[in-house]
Amino acid sequence: MLKVLLVDDEAPILNNLKRVLPWQEMGMEVAGMARSGMEALRIVEEEAPDLVLCDIRMPVMDGLTFVGKLREMGIESEVLLLSGYQEFDYAREAIRLGVKEYICKPIHYEELGNKVRNIGAQIRSRQYKDKLYNSIPLFHELPAAAEETHKKTPEQLMNQAVKYISERLSHDLGIEEVARKIGISSSYFCLLFKNRFALTFVEYVTQQRIEAAKFMLASTDKSIAAISAGVGYQERRYFTKVFQKQTGMTPKEYRDRKDNAADR
Repeated sequence: MLKVLLVDDEAPILNNLKRVLPWQEMGMEVAGMARSGMEALRIVEEEAPDLVLCDIRMPVMDGLTFVGKLREMGIESEVLLLSGYQEFDYAREAIRLGVKEYICKPIHYEELGNKVRNIGAQIRSRQYKDKLYNSIPLFHELPAAAEETHKKTPEQLMNQAVKYISERLSHDLGIEEVARKIGISSSYFCLLFKNRFALTFVEYVTQQRIEAAKFMLASTDKSIAAISAGVGYQERRYFTKVFQKQTGMTPKEYRDRKDNAADR
């Protein structure tokens, strides 16, 4: 069972989140509920949840500050934000912290359930790959690899790479640049990257850029041109083509659909 932590300062919402979603059916259990970021941090240390559903606006410590603390502690739990905000700065900060999913209030529980299922599938896939990777001793015995990593584990190196990529989505990114940044060769970087993500570097960066764009389209009023540039596409026309290929919708269609859903 995957462990889930629910964080919201409103007790009715917390209770609904626990009651309405079919957690057991999704292979998950609610390991804890918290009404502030401070309380949530204490539960995280005890329960080590795989997934955190967290409101942005809370007393004592807001949701983004809480997620920032998680990352400082080296905790890589997936986070799904519950947001009433429509501000670009909040979206940008969430993306920087590695938040891949969000849902706007008022909560539509069917949509939330679909997102939770998708995140659960991603977590299980990653856990399986990590288990498979760790079962192959060859990777841990390569002298060249040991020398290149400077005693860092493959997981630490890939976490460094992911952090660097997420911080520079608006820039041109290449394998050589990222490999150089984390101190390994391009060939070893490609080996680790493909093993961790089962994607090529270009596929992964494209995926992250489109996810960031989807987040901004739904949670900010920024123009599509500004969002395109903000995720590394200087040509809006090319951005639209890539976005449509990834999602089946143009950026405008995606935004309109999200706006209509929020109005229901």
